[in-house]
Order: sequence, then C-alpha cells, then structure tokens
Amino acid sequence: MKNKTYFFGLWLLGLACIGCTEATETRSLVNLLLVDAPGDFDEVWVEVNGVEILPAGIRGSEENANWVSIPYQAASNMVLVSALVNDTQLLVGRTEIPAGDISKIRFLLGNVAYLISDDNRIDMTISTNSEALLEVAVDITTQSGLSYDIFLDLDLSQSVVANQNGGFDFVPSLRVFVTNGLGSIEGTVLPIANTPHIIATSENDTIGTLRADDGGFLLKGLAPDTYQIKIAASPGYQDTTFTLVNYADSTLTLSTINLRPNP
Repeated sequence: MKNKTYFFGLWLLGLACIGCTEATETRSLVNLLLVDAPGDFDEVWVEVNGVEILPAGIRGSEENANWVSIPYQAASNMVLVSALVNDTQLLVGRTEIPAGDISKIRFLLGNVAYLISDDNRIDMTISTNSEALLEVAVDITTQSGLSYDIFLDLDLSQSVVANQNGGFDFVPSLRVFVTNGLGSIEGTVLPIANTPHIIATSENDTIGTLRADDGGFLLKGLAPDTYQIKIAASPGYQDTTFTLVNYADSTLTLSTINLRPNP
C-alpha cells in the first residue's frame, strides 16, 4: 500500500561524526530540527513542547529502558511550521543519549494548533488520539561519538482535517526516518507567481512538498527507486510530469523547471 506523505516534519540532526562536539565515548549526540510538509493554508501554527526518545535498556529490552526528554526551549512554543520549507529548519533541541538502539520516538505537542486562511485565524481541535499517533516505533542504531539525523515528518496535508461543523481537526500524521541510505531531490520551479505541489511517486511511496518563496524545493528521505515527479501547478499553468532515478546517500539537483501557462 502506498504511504502518502507530504513533507513536513521534525528532524533530529546527525549521522556524521563531528569533531567539534563533545559526545562521550559511550554516548551519541542528537540534535532536533523541525521541517515542514505544508498543506493548502496561508499559515499553520502548532505548539511544540519537544521530543522524547526511548533508547534500549539493559540487554536491549524496553522493559528497563527510560525515556529521554528533549524539551523545546524558546521564547514561545508556538511554531509557524508552514514557513519551514526547502530545507529551512528550526532547532528544537539537542542532547546526548546512550549509544545503542533507539526503539521509539515521541513528538510532543501542546494544546494549541490553528491555521490562518484569508487573514482569519481558525483554531483546530486536536485529536484525543494524538499522543498515540505521535509515538512511532523505530529501528535506529547509534554509535558512540557520532551525531545522528532523525527526521520526524509531520504531514500537514494529512493532519489538518475538515470536520462536519465547518471547522478543522488536527489529527497528526507522522513518519520517522534517518537519512542514511536515503536520497533527496532538489530544484527550482518558476515562475514565482505560481505555487505548485511537487510530488514524487514510486511503487511503494508518495512524498511531496510545496515550493519556497524563492522557487526552491527539497524532497528528503526518498528510498532508492524510480520516481515519477509531478509538478502540480496552481490555476493558470500546466502540470509537468517526468521520471527519474533516486540513489542512496545522494542529492539529485534538477535543472530549473519553467511551468507553461495554459493556452
């Protein structure tokens, strides 16, 4: 079954040894950064409280493992997540954790989420099941002295759901991945006046994003595969579709894509 994910998400940075950090011999450094997979809204604001990580306990068992809390510490916990596109990111926090396996990750949100549409603020009702939806089982192994990128990709296009009362519910849709073994696709779509969706589809997955104000876009966390790339243009312009191959541990930079106006 295809897993449709529009690229928003939360990163936990690393996966390369960095000599300037001071991780101890038996611990790994984790940096947390927030990135976005936006939906069709002017702005989306979410209250972010932090992340929790569950390293494996003694002999790899979860029964004796302890959650590691990494709070988001800022002047305000309200984050304009819809602004974090094209590799723009927000540092949520960083900490050292015991080297070894990570079995679960929790993304901690507060009680406030709202969107701005046509200059109007619309408060969203957060799903009562959000805590369960934001706890994800993972299979990540860290080594001492290294730092790791772990992306928490919160899909706004799936998370913001219209309800029967004419408002919106916030039902978090989250995927988690590390960049090791995965690839990225980046490029620029013109003209600036157009606001297209960029969608990459393989036999097993569909991942997408919106374009930044300067025309740039970035699709991250793509498994090695053949992808159909669709530039879904906004009204007045023609869609563009082409196929390419994505490779592990690489970034494919596309030539500038110029959308054609409708005849």
